[in-house]
Amino acid sequence: MPVISKNIGDGFPPSYTDAVTGIEFIRLLSGTFTMGSPDDEAGRDKDEGPAHLVSLDAFYIGKYEVTQAQWEKIMGKNRSTTGPSDLPVVNISWFDVHDFLTRLNKKSNIQYRLPTEAEWEYACRAGSQTAFSSGNDELSLKEYAWFDADSGGERHPVGIKKPNQWGLYDIHGNVCEWVGDGRRGYLQRQENNPVGPSSQTKGIHKGGCWLYPANLCRSANRNSTDKAYRTHIIGFRLAFDKKVPETN
Repeated sequence: MPVISKNIGDGFPPSYTDAVTGIEFIRLLSGTFTMGSPDDEAGRDKDEGPAHLVSLDAFYIGKYEVTQAQWEKIMGKNRSTTGPSDLPVVNISWFDVHDFLTRLNKKSNIQYRLPTEAEWEYACRAGSQTAFSSGNDELSLKEYAWFDADSGGERHPVGIKKPNQWGLYDIHGNVCEWVGDGRRGYLQRQENNPVGPSSQTKGIHKGGCWLYPANLCRSANRNSTDKAYRTHIIGFRLAFDKKVPETN
């Protein structure tokens, strides 16, 4: 099934920067893409299928993973291990992220959130249909992602590697990223703005990390962890819906 995406403007700014945290966002236009992996994709897990068409409304998504410095501006302290302030924040649970969102949204006239799993994969693929947005082979991935073959066993400051075709950095590798909705079973039919059940005790994280092999950093890969769990390999990036206010 083809990947389809609109590439025309719709009157909204193509980018946005939050005045409080400095988090940068890129606007992704509405479109339809093939979510999940084909049966013959190397490293595929059965719950990545069936591959199916998903249509999404336009939204904004973080250009980078949220950093330790950005987390500290809102939360006042950092559970991550020591290191440069532009490292992606880790050791934060799904619930911790929602605490961060509650505090951030009180300071802003934008209601930030985590991307849905479908939005995250749409953003990651950036119009591609290959295992990674960069292609199918591990060699190409090294230009875009920190994973076990090139990370040196640690996370790295955001934005060092190349961005994907839509300008998003570290969407593969560096740290895994929480998404907002629960795991859903994929269907053969096309879906519009799908959202998995939020009642699940486990949260999904996508993208893989510095510790993982390449096959766990694929666009379609799905992993789940208890929402209360904190670990040194999971962080997040933010999203919000399409309207940007006239003043921030």
